[in-house]
Amino acid sequence: MMDKTKAVALYLRVSSEEQRENQTIKTQEEALERYLQLFPEVRAFDWYRDDGVSGKIPMSERPAGHRLFADAAAGLFQEVWVYRIDRLGRDDIDPLLVWRDLERLGVTVRSVMEGVSTIFEYHIRVAMAAEDRRSFLARSSAGLDRAAREGRFCGGIVPLGYKAQGTKKDARLVPNDAMIGNQWTEAELVYQIYHWLAVERWSCVRIADHLNALGVPTSYEKDGRLLKDEAGKRTKRTQGRWRAGRIRNLVVNPVYKGRYHYGRRANRKREIIVAEVPPLVSVELWEAAQDALRANRLMTKNPGRVYLLRSLIRCSICGLTYQGTPGRDDIAWYRCGGQVIRGARDHRCQGKSIRGDWIEPIILDDVRRWLENPGEILEELQAEQHQTAGAVAEAERRVIESRLASLPCERDRLLEVYKRDLINLEKLSEEFAKIDAEEHLLRARLTEVSPKEDAEEPLDEDALAQIRRRLKEGLSPTTWREVLSLLVRRVEVKTEVTDGRTKKVAITIQYRFPAVVSDARGRGS
Repeated sequence: MMDKTKAVALYLRVSSEEQRENQTIKTQEEALERYLQLFPEVRAFDWYRDDGVSGKIPMSERPAGHRLFADAAAGLFQEVWVYRIDRLGRDDIDPLLVWRDLERLGVTVRSVMEGVSTIFEYHIRVAMAAEDRRSFLARSSAGLDRAAREGRFCGGIVPLGYKAQGTKKDARLVPNDAMIGNQWTEAELVYQIYHWLAVERWSCVRIADHLNALGVPTSYEKDGRLLKDEAGKRTKRTQGRWRAGRIRNLVVNPVYKGRYHYGRRANRKREIIVAEVPPLVSVELWEAAQDALRANRLMTKNPGRVYLLRSLIRCSICGLTYQGTPGRDDIAWYRCGGQVIRGARDHRCQGKSIRGDWIEPIILDDVRRWLENPGEILEELQAEQHQTAGAVAEAERRVIESRLASLPCERDRLLEVYKRDLINLEKLSEEFAKIDAEEHLLRARLTEVSPKEDAEEPLDEDALAQIRRRLKEGLSPTTWREVLSLLVRRVEVKTEVTDGRTKKVAITIQYRFPAVVSDARGRGS
């Protein structure tokens, strides 16, 4: 006997946001079951449930929606029934696309709550639903903005160091005194990170490594938060490790100086509302931390490695500057910026990476030999004496002036630590005395190396002897870095790629002093 009943697919969906509002898929299921009972000639072919799936995802890309389209293409049913049209999509485009795609497969759509069965009714309902949603979102946004201006916490991720206290209209951000790890509360940990960066002058990398070594959990790990896929759905847990970028993002957040910016993470352009919250650090300490970040970007604070040729090496392929990066066995490498940061390019630069323990000794040897024995160009140096002894003196002067400029900040940071009762008055006085003594010595040395205003004297053998003596005694890596920045104009790396993968490199060194060093050393250069 031929089955004369009509097969229909029943589609249900609720998003994760609707689930939080206690809306479940059970409500839709019961309504569809009651509607089925009104039509004995209709049988349910299958139920397609997208539970906790956002309406922003196209229906064909949802798990149940994808299966529904596959069954529709196979001709397994004639109609699709939904509770309301907005279950198919969230705006006034997606539901129309669903109707079009299903209609091409010979399948129609019906909304059981809205009585929609024709394309004209469907279009009207889609437009009405979209307008209702836009009005609802506008009202909700205005209400949240008003609440944010009043200092209420309006949801979202709670910043590390805070907790949301109260509910709805009474919700506020307050310092979190819960322990994180075994040493600090959350609020104390945030202050400690600012202290390490601004007072101790640690880098973000060192702070992250220190927290990982101590086993301090990240906020993601502590809260059990998951990573999101491209559709915005949380799928897997994070690694739970502190990273330098995570430290940096924490430090630049103005909430920690008492300024909560509502809307700063919004995907669309909108007004940023600033509300007052209890600060975890003073404004002075917050600003000092920003200064430290800027200083770290200009000069790396990693004492284990000074990249002597930083900012001096250029790539002939893309024109970008080579950057110093650590390698295995504590070997420094210089890599083209087109490999490290692509920018607007759609591919990585083919510039060959250069080992620091190969290129640095070559240039250091050239500069050292020239400084020790200028030879026939001595008369030229008498007119440009800053290129020899002046180079070393200028480098030392810059280092001294930079250190002197940082001393007032150190005094301010010590005062901040004292205000926080982290050190006593005796310790404060002791540290101030050390700074005063260092400043006295630095200013005395600065007077010695600063250029004199009276008539310049030609560089003589005594000056050369002094240069040789200082070189023999040894210069620090930081001082050598300053010397090279004065005497090396540019190091150009020309890379030739053969066989699609083999790289040959030729390096041209341009010095600022009037001499030419022409040789070829190793590795086919």
